Amino acid sequence: MAEPAVPMPRRRRIELPMLEARNRFMQLLRLASLTGQVTVVTDQGRPAAAIVPASAVLSDEPSTAPKTHTENAAAGWMRRIEQVREAVRRQHATRISELEHALTAAWDVIDRVAPRGTDRAADELRVAQRDVLSMPPPTEGSPARPS
Repeated sequence: MAEPAVPMPRRRRIELPMLEARNRFMQLLRLASLTGQVTVVTDQGRPAAAIVPASAVLSDEPSTAPKTHTENAAAGWMRRIEQVREAVRRQHATRISELEHALTAAWDVIDRVAPRGTDRAADELRVAQRDVLSMPPPTEGSPARPS
């Protein structure tokens, strides 16, 4: 099972020149609302303004909105990761089943071309693949055998 997502730590205050803050304005707004990031905008090295979370200005009490939003986002990402993992597991099961079918067909051909005891190399392969050959042949559409 996956480890739980850890909420992002609150970032420290950063300072950006006015031009860079203008270019990254949307990103800075989102960081402020999601993580509580405070960005001080400087004009020729002197603080001129700040981009802060709205909760810091609108109320005197510390807001739990960024934390709740971060937790919700983390939970959503964990659900998505689990969905992707399950899809990959299904794809792998399908590929394994296809390979098992191909291997069974290959051994059928080898058995027809070189029956047991007639070709030493084929017999050595049979010994090396004894565990695979002892399994029942896969049925069409069956899930992959557990390994």
